[in-house]
Amino acid sequence: MSELVKRLAKLPEGRRAAFLAQLRSGAGKPAQDTLVPRDATGPARLSYAQETLWFIDRLAPGRATYNVASGYRIRGALDTDALGRALRTLVARHETLRTALADTHTGVVQSVLATDDPRVRDAVTVHDLSAAGEEAREETARSFAAERARVPFVLTEGPLWRADLARLGDDDHLLVFVVHHVVFDGWSSGVFSKELSAAYAAETTGQAAALEPLPVQYGDYAEWQRRRLTGDTYDELAAYWRETLAGASHLELPADRPRPPEVTYDGTYLRRNLAPELTASVAGLARSHGVTPYVVHLAAFLLLMHRHTGQDDLVVGTPTANRDQLELEELIGFFVNMLPLRTDLKGDPSFRTLLDRVGDVTREAFAHGELPFEKIVEVARPRRDPSRSPLFGVVFALHNTADDGLSLGGLDVRQESLDAGTSRFELSWNVSVRPQGTVLEAEFNTDLLDPETVEALLVQYEHVLTAVLADPELTVTGAPLLTAEDREDMLTRWNGPALPVPDLSVPAAFERRVRAAPHTVALVAGAERLTYDELDRRANRLARVLVARGAAPGERVALCLRRTPDLVVSILAVLKTGAAYVPVDPGYPTARMAAILDDATPVTVVAHAECAAGLPGDRGDVLVLDEQPQASQDDSGLGIAVSPRDVAYVLYTSGTTGRPKGVLIEHHSVVGFVEAMRDLFDLTPDDRVLGYASANFDVSVGEMFNALLTGAQLHLVPDEVRLDVILLQELLEKERISLVDLPPAVLALLEPDRLPDLRIVFVGGEAFPGELVNRWNRDGHRFFNGYGPTECTVTMVVHECPGQWDASPPIGLPIANHVAHVVDERLEPVPFGVVGELLVGGEGLTRGYLGAPELTREKVIADPFGSTADGRLYHTGDLVRRRRDGSLVFVGRKDQQVKIRGLRIELGDVEAATATCPGVGQVAVVPWTDPHGERHLVAYTAPAAGAAVDPAAVRAHTAAQLPAYMVPSYFVVLPTLPLTVSGKVDHRALPAPDPDAGVAGGDTPPRTETERILAEEVFAQVLRLDRVGVHDDFFAIGGNSLQAAQLMTLLTERCQVRVPLSDFFRSPTVAHLAEAVDRLRTPTADDDDLLALIESMSDDDAARWTDGQGHAGRA
Repeated sequence: MSELVKRLAKLPEGRRAAFLAQLRSGAGKPAQDTLVPRDATGPARLSYAQETLWFIDRLAPGRATYNVASGYRIRGALDTDALGRALRTLVARHETLRTALADTHTGVVQSVLATDDPRVRDAVTVHDLSAAGEEAREETARSFAAERARVPFVLTEGPLWRADLARLGDDDHLLVFVVHHVVFDGWSSGVFSKELSAAYAAETTGQAAALEPLPVQYGDYAEWQRRRLTGDTYDELAAYWRETLAGASHLELPADRPRPPEVTYDGTYLRRNLAPELTASVAGLARSHGVTPYVVHLAAFLLLMHRHTGQDDLVVGTPTANRDQLELEELIGFFVNMLPLRTDLKGDPSFRTLLDRVGDVTREAFAHGELPFEKIVEVARPRRDPSRSPLFGVVFALHNTADDGLSLGGLDVRQESLDAGTSRFELSWNVSVRPQGTVLEAEFNTDLLDPETVEALLVQYEHVLTAVLADPELTVTGAPLLTAEDREDMLTRWNGPALPVPDLSVPAAFERRVRAAPHTVALVAGAERLTYDELDRRANRLARVLVARGAAPGERVALCLRRTPDLVVSILAVLKTGAAYVPVDPGYPTARMAAILDDATPVTVVAHAECAAGLPGDRGDVLVLDEQPQASQDDSGLGIAVSPRDVAYVLYTSGTTGRPKGVLIEHHSVVGFVEAMRDLFDLTPDDRVLGYASANFDVSVGEMFNALLTGAQLHLVPDEVRLDVILLQELLEKERISLVDLPPAVLALLEPDRLPDLRIVFVGGEAFPGELVNRWNRDGHRFFNGYGPTECTVTMVVHECPGQWDASPPIGLPIANHVAHVVDERLEPVPFGVVGELLVGGEGLTRGYLGAPELTREKVIADPFGSTADGRLYHTGDLVRRRRDGSLVFVGRKDQQVKIRGLRIELGDVEAATATCPGVGQVAVVPWTDPHGERHLVAYTAPAAGAAVDPAAVRAHTAAQLPAYMVPSYFVVLPTLPLTVSGKVDHRALPAPDPDAGVAGGDTPPRTETERILAEEVFAQVLRLDRVGVHDDFFAIGGNSLQAAQLMTLLTERCQVRVPLSDFFRSPTVAHLAEAVDRLRTPTADDDDLLALIESMSDDDAARWTDGQGHAGRA
C-alpha cells in the first residue's frame, strides 16, 4: 500500500484528483468501461482531442503551431546506427509514431503505416554541420534546431514526426526530435526519453530492451473514449460544465497592440529562475494548508491576472494528463485535455482564502475532467470569435520534472531549449518544479504582447509569490506588485518638469502684454479687430460698472453672451475686479441655467438682450450690455489687487446626482497653464489662435489666454461659423490660423492641405482614430493629443504624435509642474501595462467645488506620495495604463465600462476602425439596449464632404478589422451627427436604431439560389435543422468547430468552390458565405482571357491543352 501511496503522490495534479474522485465514489468500473484492444481491424476514429487539432489545422494549415520539439545535445562517442535502430524500436512499438490522418467519406480516421514502410524505416536523418567550425558551432546548432522545429507537418502524410541528427564536431551532436501534438503530448515526452534510453542501451550492449508489451494502442483508446462518453456519463459531465461556465467571460489581458481580427500563433517564450528558497516555501504553505504546490502557484498567478485586468471572475485553461487508466501510462499519444478553471476573486479575499477557493475549483474541475475540451466548448456555447480561442486565451500549467531525461549509455546528454516561434495561446504560464529549483516559462503571442511586458509579469509573479508566502493573510489587492525601488520609480520618473511660473494674476499677466505691444491686434471677431490697448480699455470701462454692482474678490459674475468681442471683454472685465466669471450658455435649457445661477449666486449677470430674455425667472440683477453704454466710463486701470490665489472662473460640469457642480479654478493655475503651453508649443506673438470652444468649457480658457497672455491674436469664431464646416475652413484659410484645438468630429471634416500656416493641431477630450493623426500630421503640422478634466485647468497631460499611427495615440505625460499617478483601489502605484485610476495634481488643480465641501474632500485628497507642492491630488475616475515609455493610454471611465455579451469593449477602438472606412466623416459608437433587454453596439456615421456612405459597406469594412464581438449590431447613417455646443457628438440626440434593420433573424429566407443551396443543403444538413435563416449565426444555433469543418467540406462539394475556413469564421452565416461563393465563382479578367484563348483553338488543340495542362512545355 505504501508503494501505491508513493506512486499516487508522483501523479500530476489533475490525474491525482480524478483518481481520488473515482475512489471516493465507491463504485467499480462497469465492464463496458474497461479499456481493451478493439476487435475491429480497420482504421480507428480520431479521439476528441485529435479532432480538435484536425479542425485547427484546417482553419490555419501549413503552420508549426502544434509542433512539439525537443533538442538533445550529445557529447561523446555516439553510435548513430544504434540510435537509428533504437528509434525504430519505438516506432514499431507505438502505432502513433506510424500514424497519419485520413479524410475519408465516412469521416477522418487514423491511418497506421506498416513497420517496414520506407517512410518510417529510415528513422534518423544525419546532417554534417562540422564544417562551420568550433567558433560558429553554437550559433549553427541554434539555427539548425530552430529551422527544423518550425517546419510544419501535413497531417495526412505520415509519419508525423522527424528526427534530425546534426554532427557539429567530433563526438558532438545535436538530436532534434519534432513531432506533431496530434500524436504526442507532454507525458509522451517522458515515455519517449525513457524508452529510447532503454532501446539504445540494448542496441549498444547486445541485450534485449527491457520494455513490457503495450496492452493497448492509441486507436483502442480513441474508440473506447467514444463508447464511454455517452448516456449518463456524458450527461453528468456536460451538466457540470454547462453550469460552471454559465455567463463566463474571457480574461482580458491588457495587450501592447490591437488584437488582430483572427487568432494568430506567432510567439516566443521567456524563462526566469525563481529564488531557490521559494520552492521549499511553496511546498511548506501547501502542506500546512492541505493543498498542493499546484494550487499555491495557480492562486498566485490568478492574483496577478486579477491585478492586471481588474476582473474578479477569471477563467484560465489548464492541461490535465487525462491518463486515468493504467493501460495508458506507457503509451505515446495525444491524451492531454484542456480544462477551463473558473475562479471567483470577489470580496478581496486573503491569499489563504484564495487557496481554499482555488483548491475547490481545481478538485471539482479535475473530477469532471474527462469531458474533452471540444465538448466543453460545445455545452458552454460561448460566443464564437475568430480573434480568440474559445473560453480562455491564458493557460496555466505546473510540471514536476525529475532528472530522468534521455540517457545514452555514458554519453553527456543535455536537453536544449528550442524556440519554434509559435504560441498556441495569448499567454501560457508554465511552472516547472525541478530538483534544482523552480523555473517559470511564459510562452506568449508576439502579435499581442511585447517581451518587456512578459518579462515584467515574470518579475511581478515572483514578487507577489514571495509576499504571500511570507504573509498568507495579505489580500488580493494588498499583495505588492512592485519592489520598493520600482514603486519609487513609478511615482517620480514620469512627472512633468519643473518650470518657473510668474506670481501674477491673469489680468496682471495680460496687462504686461498690453504694455509690451499696445497696438498689436489682440482679438479678431468677424469684421471687428481690437488691439491689445483697445481691448484693455474696453475691459476697464466694463469692470468699473461691475464693481458698482458688487463685483469684487470672492464674488462671482455670470456671463450669458453671444460669441462677439463682448464675450472676451466681459471675461477680462470680471477678472480685473477680482471676481470669478461663471459662463452660462444662452443655448442651455432654462432648468439648466436656473440650476447654475441658483448655485453660483452671482452678484450680477452680464447678458446680451436676446440672451437676457431667455434667462430663468424675473431677474433684477441682469446687466444688459446692449442697453448699458460704457463709453463714458474711465478706461484706465482699476488698481484692484487681484491675488494669484483668487478664483478666476467657475465652470459647471455634470454631476453624478444630476445637479451641475461648480469647479473653482484660481488665477495662478491659468497663468501656469499658459507658461507650460508656451514652452510646449513654442508660442510667440506671431501666432494666430482659433477661439472655437464654448465659454462653458475650459478649452476656451486655453484658447483665449494662450493668445492673450502671449501677445498673439485670438480669432473668435462666430456662432454662425462654429458648426458650418465650410465657413470654418474658409476662416482658417483667410486668417492664416496657426493653432487650433478642435474636437475630432470637427477636425475630421476639415481639409488639412489647404492650411499651410497651421503649426499646432491639438485634440483632446475624446478618443479618435490614428487615421485622423495621419491626415493632419504632415506639411509642417504638429499634432498633439491631450487630456485634462475641468478640475485641472484645461489640459495637464499631453502627447505629441509624430509619424504615422495605426491606432489612437496615447494621451501622454504630464505638462510642466504637474504629476500623474496610476493607482489601484488601495492608492498604490501599479506597474506598466496595468489598468488603474488616474490621480493628478499640480499647479492647475482646482480649489474644489463651489458650496460642496464633502464632494471636494471626496475628490481632492491629501497626496499620499508627497509628490505635489500643495500636497493634494485629484481622483479623476478615469482608467488608464502606462506604457513602458511612461506615456498614459486612456482606457475608459472607472464607472462606465461597456460590456456586450460579457466582453469588455472600448468604444474608441470600434470608432477608430469604423472611421477608416472610405467616405466616412464622423463616427459615434454607443451601447443600446433593445426592447428584449439585449445589449448591442450601434455605430452612427455621417459621410465626409461630397461622399456617400453605404451601411453595408461600413459594416463589412469594420468587420474586416475587428473581432466579431466588437462589430456593432447596427449601423445607422445620418446626414450629420448632432453636436453639443462644445462641438462633441451629442449622444443623447442620436436616434434609436430600427430593430429590424441591423441584425436580421432566423426568419429571413434565402434570396438567391446560392443562399438556398447553403441554407437547405449545407447548413440545415450539418446541423440537422428543418430551416436556417440566412443571417443565423452558425454557432448561435448549435454549431461547433468540428461541424464547421464538416460544413466547409460539404460546401465545397455542393458549390464546387473552396472558401477558406477562416473566412467563414469572420461571419458564420448563410448570407456571408453565399457572397463569398458567388465572388469566387465570378470570372476574373484572367479567366476571361483564358476562355478567349481556348475559344480561339481548334477542338483538338483545346482538348490536348486542357487534358494535359500539367505537361505543357515538355519535349
